[in-house]
Amino acid sequence: MEPSLGGKKQIENELDILARHHENKSAKSVHKSQKSVGIPDVPQQIKLHCVKTPDKGRGMASKFDIPQASLIHIEEPYAVVILKHCRETHCHYCLNELPADTIPCISCSLPLYCSQHCQVRAEHKHECQGVHWPAILPSDVVLAGRVVVKSLEQKGQFTEVPNLLETLGLCESYSKMLPESKLELHIYSIVLLFCLQHSYCSELSINGDSTSLIVILLSQIRVNSMAIVRMKSSYFYDQQDWLQKFSSGEAEAASSVEQVRVGQAIYKAASLFNHSCQPNIHAYFISRSLLIRATEFVAGGCPLELSYGPQVGQWDCKDRLRFLEEGYFFQCWCRGCSQVNASDLVISGFCCVNPNCSGVVLDNLVANCEKQKPKIPETISIDSHLQVLDLNDIHIKEVAHISLDETRNCLRIDSGYCLKCGSYCNLASRSEAVKRAWVHLRRLQDSIASKDICSTRLSDALRSLGLLRSTLHAYNKGIAEAEDNLAKAFCFTGDLQPARDHCKASIEILEKLYGPNHIVIGQELVKLSSIQLTMGDCTAVDNISRLSVIFSKYYGPHAGIIFPYLLFLEKESCHIIH
Repeated sequence: MEPSLGGKKQIENELDILARHHENKSAKSVHKSQKSVGIPDVPQQIKLHCVKTPDKGRGMASKFDIPQASLIHIEEPYAVVILKHCRETHCHYCLNELPADTIPCISCSLPLYCSQHCQVRAEHKHECQGVHWPAILPSDVVLAGRVVVKSLEQKGQFTEVPNLLETLGLCESYSKMLPESKLELHIYSIVLLFCLQHSYCSELSINGDSTSLIVILLSQIRVNSMAIVRMKSSYFYDQQDWLQKFSSGEAEAASSVEQVRVGQAIYKAASLFNHSCQPNIHAYFISRSLLIRATEFVAGGCPLELSYGPQVGQWDCKDRLRFLEEGYFFQCWCRGCSQVNASDLVISGFCCVNPNCSGVVLDNLVANCEKQKPKIPETISIDSHLQVLDLNDIHIKEVAHISLDETRNCLRIDSGYCLKCGSYCNLASRSEAVKRAWVHLRRLQDSIASKDICSTRLSDALRSLGLLRSTLHAYNKGIAEAEDNLAKAFCFTGDLQPARDHCKASIEILEKLYGPNHIVIGQELVKLSSIQLTMGDCTAVDNISRLSVIFSKYYGPHAGIIFPYLLFLEKESCHIIH
């Protein structure tokens, strides 16, 4: 009975999740290679429980072993709000992309919905009396208002703001905030209370106690809310358009994938999962629903940890630590930050001056951070972060010969000296050379964005890539970025053979940083296989099979929903085989 296509798709997705979760049967097959890679048809019946750890406080674990790719948690949000930049493109309830036939709010006409189903279930009714204040206030303040309203309605009393610290059980970090941030929270709490009093309940008290409760709630939301994301590809909705992109030589453009933040939500149970820079679980979204899946085998009793931000392989350790301390007010002691790993050594490192040495040279900031890694307080147990299966990683001995100084209990790492052979490197001159090289590479990026690529820009960028390779370590992420930019540029010019070669070179570096089976590698393989399909390269079959396995590990049978182009790639792969 649902009239819109968007609404029909939404209902189908929700029924699919419910059927898998409650009826223990598959609603439909969305992944052709599902059984071949051992992905279960239904969510595993895994019972999670909250545990206490000496270094991270509360967390989540399972008493029993969890197989890789198991779906361990499904949850609907306690409250959710659409982000402002998506108001015209995504449904304000389910957060899916809007169809052509949108349905507006019956009261204020500002929010747009993909179906009557979403319109009826909308959570903003208290906000559309008079002034539509969510259009002005920040998203986290609007989310706080929706949390308050839901709590008031559940308790059935509408005069006092409830103690949401007890209701939600979320951690707060008000005491750790900077003075200007605290002042901002106090101002927004008063504004929000007046908005709620005006638009929702005139009897709601505005006093010191209610203001303090809202301040604490806002501080909770800033560290406990989750960004709801969508994987957006510009062309996957129209298969014919994708085929035209292939034939015109724009394979990389046709396969470009972008992760877009569309909403912000509070999930009560999901807030109990702790962070790790080398997580063993992965969170994703279907509509508003949060799903969490194990990305590796996790032994019973081991903490289940997801990533709050950049992971090992994405940023180096010092930048991850700063991000987590500024945004979440804790110092990370996960297995990625408490142990030396090759990825953090090479991700921004320089190559040795000795051409026969594969060692890495660190600058002062990175070296100082790496020296601190073995300094773990006695109250913290490294073993609590270790999983039964370690991540596939390059051996540290390939890039460094590191010995532990027992007297100081720290690593002997000297800035400017090769960690493998000890040769000295003048980092000042090398840093200047890198800056010069990136001038031409940034110009190439601008040319790609404007789709105006000339041969001069390409030749300058190729010379700059050579300079980077002679200056930076072979596994430095900057080289991978430069290789990726050149792959895009050659795709736009229709020269697919060098595009394929540069794409392969980029992936080879990323495999060293992330490991061979990380989701980032799967996304890069989409680019490579698209180029290979356009060229008629039969090796595309192996890469498509590999990316299917990687996506299935992170998304299980939902991979075809999250990445609709995956089914198309698999279909093209079958055509090559036959």
